[in-house]
Amino acid sequence: MKKHFSLSLQSIIIILISILSLSIFPGFLYPDTAPADRESREDNIKLFTEGSNKPLYDDFIDIEATNALLMDAESGNILWGKNENQEVYPASITKIMTAILVIENIEDLDEIVEISENASGVNHSAFFFDRGDRITLLDLLKSALIVSHNNATIALAEYIAGSTGDFVAMMNRKANELGAHNTNFENTNGLDSKFPGHKTTAYDIALIAKYAMENELFREIVSTSTDEILLNDAKVPLENTNKLLIYDYIKGIKTGYTENAGFCLAAFSDLNGRELITVILNSGVNTRERDALNLIYWADNNIKTVKLVDSQIPLESVKVGTNTRVSVDLYASEDISRMIHLTNNHVELEHSLEPVRTLPLKKNTVMGDLTVTVNDIDIGTISLINITSIDMPHIYQDVSGKITRQKIVTIACLLAFYFLVIIFIIFKNLLKKR
Repeated sequence: MKKHFSLSLQSIIIILISILSLSIFPGFLYPDTAPADRESREDNIKLFTEGSNKPLYDDFIDIEATNALLMDAESGNILWGKNENQEVYPASITKIMTAILVIENIEDLDEIVEISENASGVNHSAFFFDRGDRITLLDLLKSALIVSHNNATIALAEYIAGSTGDFVAMMNRKANELGAHNTNFENTNGLDSKFPGHKTTAYDIALIAKYAMENELFREIVSTSTDEILLNDAKVPLENTNKLLIYDYIKGIKTGYTENAGFCLAAFSDLNGRELITVILNSGVNTRERDALNLIYWADNNIKTVKLVDSQIPLESVKVGTNTRVSVDLYASEDISRMIHLTNNHVELEHSLEPVRTLPLKKNTVMGDLTVTVNDIDIGTISLINITSIDMPHIYQDVSGKITRQKIVTIACLLAFYFLVIIFIIFKNLLKKR
């Protein structure tokens, strides 16, 4: 009986110690292998989708024009539109296409040419040409873009293609290449009284203008307020028809007017670092410029560049290691900044983490991916990295401190248990002596 009791007591002691150990150190049997919880981060931000051909915003903007459009020149996104896909007359905005083809197809713009019979006369131009007049191709180009000289485009077309008809075919092919599929040119200058099919859209004009403004010479000419050319060695002053050039943030591009088209304007602006293309079609004589400025100012007041992801701010924390685990902060590998609307906004950052790694950990190790989604549109994925090397665990206070408290509790429980056992044995021996 004594032996049986002694064995039972030992068994009880072992069982109790095991239970106490497991209850205090559950991690010994069930280590925490789950990654850190991912926070759901939402910010009121609406991001432009690359090259969207539909307006991103429908804010009310007071403009008189029948057709209008505002494009972000960098991305090609349409920020705002009004009947932007309706086919209408473009008037002298046509000359944007004429000019860019001239620049791309003439090697020596300093060459002097003679005006043909077909290119002579007034033809509703700032000044008229006589047959046989001598002028450089560059001065013809300046005349077409700065003072909207209609005959100058005819002379340039004849030089390049031999005839205006063949040159117009080149214009339409180029428009199609640029994605301006709702455009049909029938002449080189936009005079439409005899050309009812000479039409385009505000959206197509913006595409053509964006392409043209990427050319340095074109950009330089359309931003010129005043200049002079030589016609038969005589100086002819030029004053730009674009009155908005009085503002230093307006860099072009072209005005236009016919009875069919109304007052038209394609403008390029760079206000507070934001480059925009504004198209105004079929506006009034006193409202064309105001319409353009209203669109530009709306963008300046409502569209801002915001840093969506900051590579200097930790986005996630993960546990790294096996027996000893260390918390590691993860950072985006690069910043993400975009132009956004200040009131129509929604962005989500979704983390995708790789399996837990073992120590040591090198600096800039890819630990996962960060996907940026705006209004349910995936706009890009970048890496999540650590920014410091880790040779040994460095977060001792949280990890080792927690284990120390567990040990103290365990030791206290064991001492209490052993004390009770000793008291029990002493008490039992005293009973036997009696």
